[in-house]
Amino acid sequence: MSYPEAVDRKDKKILEFLLRDGRAPYADIANAAGLSESAVRKRVEKMIRGKVIDRFTIALNPEKTGRSIIAYVTVSTSSRHESEVIEMLIESPLVTEAYWMSGKCGIWLKVETGGLPELTRFIESLRLVKGILSINSCIALRPLKVDGTPVVPLPISQKKEERAEHREEE
Repeated sequence: MSYPEAVDRKDKKILEFLLRDGRAPYADIANAAGLSESAVRKRVEKMIRGKVIDRFTIALNPEKTGRSIIAYVTVSTSSRHESEVIEMLIESPLVTEAYWMSGKCGIWLKVETGGLPELTRFIESLRLVKGILSINSCIALRPLKVDGTPVVPLPISQKKEERAEHREEE
């Protein structure tokens, strides 16, 4: 992850630790960063004041919260109805993130639903909205990297290569 020059090497270490566990005790962070606990506390407070740290939050387990299907949806709108469409999209409880994108992407949405029927209903409802010209969706099969942190399971193709290498060693 790239940080501004105002963030030094020790701050980066603190931030990387907090990205993995925002509730980590300052003592644990201090040990990892080679600092005292009070130094870590002061640096974190400084980064909060300096808006390097925007907020502390939690990450929910989608399967445990009834949001097991994650889809990425792009929506193209007519310029005439763009503001109404954007307002409607950001008010939807299924839309967890929304961005106005450059180029032909239009509006990019992260949609979390409890299953395919709910996702289908959401997309079908978009087709009825005046001003939406096109909708494209992709369903996430599994995460590879989340919030800057790689997810542990290797891709299936890499696992096959490792099994083949292991067989050759035997």
